[in-house]
Amino acid sequence: MLKFPMKFEVQATASGGIDSRWSSQTDLLPPIPTAIPPEFSGPGGGYSPEDLFALSVVNCVIATFKVYCEKAKQTFQEIQGKATLTVDKIPGEVSFGMTQINMTFHVSGSSNPEKIKSLLEAAIKDCAVSNSIKSGKTFNIHVS
Repeated sequence: MLKFPMKFEVQATASGGIDSRWSSQTDLLPPIPTAIPPEFSGPGGGYSPEDLFALSVVNCVIATFKVYCEKAKQTFQEIQGKATLTVDKIPGEVSFGMTQINMTFHVSGSSNPEKIKSLLEAAIKDCAVSNSIKSGKTFNIHVS
């Protein structure tokens, strides 16, 4: 039984200057390198906030899908998720934001392709991260 609300704590520590990289982490896991991307005049060489945003949606869908497959006793060999995030000016505003995320998921080695596809569609519908963002979303599904 799931208990709500759930809380997840992350942390990041950075020094001054646009060219410096920093580290981000959660719990006792190893830190990940983080940096401002070249698109925003940064040095790159680390996960950007935009990378982490897109990865959070892809990984939420994958995690939800894996749970649904386990509960439905369905198996697959591999799932691959890919996202392209668009950062653009927001119409009618001076600011910019993450306006569109296009995702593609490939599932291979499925035990029952039709059931696997329906479980992936349910995972997409139920992904907590995806349900929490206002940008446009496109999902493409391939099952074999």
